[in-house]
Amino acid sequence: MEKTVLIVDDDEMERQMICDVLSDEYNIIESDSGNNAIKIIDDMHNTISVIILDYMMTDGNGLDVLEHMNKTNAINKIPVLMLTGERHNDVEKKCLEMGAVDYIKKPVEAVLVEVRTRNACNIFTYKKDLEAKVAKQMDTLQKQNRLLMIQSERIKKSKEKMGDVLGTIVEYRNVETGDHVLRVKEFTRIMANCYLKTYKDRGLTPERIDTIVSAAALHDIGKIAIPDSILLKPGRLTEEEYELMKSHTIRGAEMLENVDGVWSDDFKRCCANICKYHHERYDGDGYPYGLEGDSIPLEAQLVSIVDVYDALISERIYKRAYPMDKSFHMIINGDCGVFSPKIQECFRLCREKLEDVATRLSTDTAAETVDPDA
Repeated sequence: MEKTVLIVDDDEMERQMICDVLSDEYNIIESDSGNNAIKIIDDMHNTISVIILDYMMTDGNGLDVLEHMNKTNAINKIPVLMLTGERHNDVEKKCLEMGAVDYIKKPVEAVLVEVRTRNACNIFTYKKDLEAKVAKQMDTLQKQNRLLMIQSERIKKSKEKMGDVLGTIVEYRNVETGDHVLRVKEFTRIMANCYLKTYKDRGLTPERIDTIVSAAALHDIGKIAIPDSILLKPGRLTEEEYELMKSHTIRGAEMLENVDGVWSDDFKRCCANICKYHHERYDGDGYPYGLEGDSIPLEAQLVSIVDVYDALISERIYKRAYPMDKSFHMIINGDCGVFSPKIQECFRLCREKLEDVATRLSTDTAAETVDPDA
């Protein structure tokens, strides 16, 4: 494809001389003024390969053309060679600062015009080709990235589903309601979002919340290792049985820590923290280690309070369901152990949202109507 050169000079003889030098190799367009050149550039910016622009013309100077090309971004698409008879370096400096790629001194030497035009044209042709290749590669990478994102999301959902399935298996073995895992996850998300909004905790991000919510499904996975005679016992456990029941925290963490190639290390760590510590209490009166205060990981603290709440409002083999109002006050009043002031405040702030989720998801309608102490 023949390259096009726009020559802008009000000196007809100068234009003719340049035309004679370049016409064998380039298609030539001429302009005798800056204003006319601006119109040509606007109309033909996709076809012009190089502009040879006189610095000083009767209707202004070449800087006006450069200024217009900067405004329209044409300066980044078309190389400009300045023609100048000036001998001051500041003129050349100004032209280069405004985007001209080179300059040609007057009186014009044919060899210099030919070489500098070819160099400018080749450089910009190479630049355009390179930009086109980069754009094509970027498009390919974006398509591949979209596919990877879709695949990653599918894998993430599959892993989450696996966690939900394992958590639900434990529920049914424990003769708990089938929606316990779903409620605990939604309760956890509500509490975590409230904690993030209320306390601006830097370690708690939307992504981290997603991880905690997914991990919450496996908080009781260790109960798989507890004998049915204990897990399903309708009456009070003996001291020995209770100690064995409490071991589900450590056993669950051990199970998850030994799983390879399924979940990320961060997800496994979060799951293990929740399994191991969701029965710890802020005053150190929990198990299995009697941790105190914020030595209990935040994810475990979040799951801990919602797990207690769901246990209160749901029917179990050993108890009837408490009404949501009474369950709320039992936790606030410390009847179910001590939670951190921040966690308890979030629980108070989230009361309505938690009750809405409980009402929507609970299969145990007696949770709102039956008080076993009445």
